[in-house]
Amino acid sequence: MFFKFLFFLFFVLSLHAGEDFSALLTKSTISGYAKAMYVYDDRLSPKLDQSTFGIGGKLGLQTSDWYGLSAKIAYYGTTDFGLRNSNPKQVDAYMFDVDKKPYSILGEAWIQYQNKNTILRFGRQEIDTPIVSTYDYRIIPNLFEAYTLTNKDISDTTLTFSYITRMSGLDGLVSFKDFRSMSQQTYTSLSMSDLQTVDSNGGDTLDISKISGDQAVFMLGYKYDKAFIFQAWNYYCSDVLNEFYTDISHSFSLTPTLNTSVEFQAYKVQELGKFKDFLHALKLNGSYELFGTKLSLMEKTSGISSYVALNFFTGNERTVTAFGNWGGYPEYVAIPYIFAQDNSVSALAKSKMGKINLKFDLAKIGLPNQTFSTGYSWIDLDKHILPNSDINLVNFIYKANITDTLNVRLQYELRDSANYRYGDDMLTTSIMYKF
Repeated sequence: MFFKFLFFLFFVLSLHAGEDFSALLTKSTISGYAKAMYVYDDRLSPKLDQSTFGIGGKLGLQTSDWYGLSAKIAYYGTTDFGLRNSNPKQVDAYMFDVDKKPYSILGEAWIQYQNKNTILRFGRQEIDTPIVSTYDYRIIPNLFEAYTLTNKDISDTTLTFSYITRMSGLDGLVSFKDFRSMSQQTYTSLSMSDLQTVDSNGGDTLDISKISGDQAVFMLGYKYDKAFIFQAWNYYCSDVLNEFYTDISHSFSLTPTLNTSVEFQAYKVQELGKFKDFLHALKLNGSYELFGTKLSLMEKTSGISSYVALNFFTGNERTVTAFGNWGGYPEYVAIPYIFAQDNSVSALAKSKMGKINLKFDLAKIGLPNQTFSTGYSWIDLDKHILPNSDINLVNFIYKANITDTLNVRLQYELRDSANYRYGDDMLTTSIMYKF
């Protein structure tokens, strides 16, 4: 019923009578992107190598403004042109749907009202925050059904409130192509063979909606951006989790050609209600924190920039974590998803990680609009929780903006670990045309 109303209202905005009719049509805009990707994952035995090609994109239509009202619909799709391997284990886990098959989806369908510095948007939409995030990782990103209010009446400050009911996309637990409740799409580290038996080796990741029912997320955010950048966000999902995130950064010049920035971040996750009772009955918990810091330097003359970053998680051997739930990966040190094994319920509790990164502006050697970066990361997992599984990771990333609308990205990542799950090399290439 909601989407019938949404399409009706979109139709009215597009075709309303009167002298505004022709202006509304001529000022409506078409936008989107086309994206081709290839991912090759050279994995250690007994895991099979993966080789996956995908192509797809987004096509959207947005009306012009009519007395503060506007609307948008956007269709997202993927295909493999029949090149997908017949063995799902040899297909990348995130290029297509959970079943490794291409899909299409009406990803955006929203109505918006704007009055000066206040915007109210409801319907299917993209959202970009530290924990709930659209996250452009493959071809079709995370998308959300939500009612979102933003206000910028206070100078250099953005206030956000959103009631987010459902989610689709590659960070969903039960489906990428379908919009499911936020509680059902919450991706935790807990695997079980049934609702009484923890099984980190052979079980399935727990669908929390079986405990909590279908629940939405209330999101509240504050961001200040002028002399420094500070933001704080709270995400409340009844009978599931409450998560509070904050960070602060400050940039300044050391010399006329050398700039630096210092950043700090933290978040706290706490289990709630029915999920809390469920975990405690199993003598488990879902409460932990993450802390991090990052120091960056940029030298203008050489075009070289660098940073050093550190993160660490709290918790203990009985802590269930929810890393990357709802699409947000705000951590300064990016890491692969790490699976609980054997008697553990999470591999992240008490872990520490760091990264050193160098980036080169290739315009300094005659290659404008191109960059090359390389980084080294180390992931130190607690030996009492997940022994012999530390990861050392080296990556190389090349980016080129061929035109304002066409860009290319190549990434090669080498992971070394005594645990076969994480000892792989991965090549990811993409070309995207935006319009």
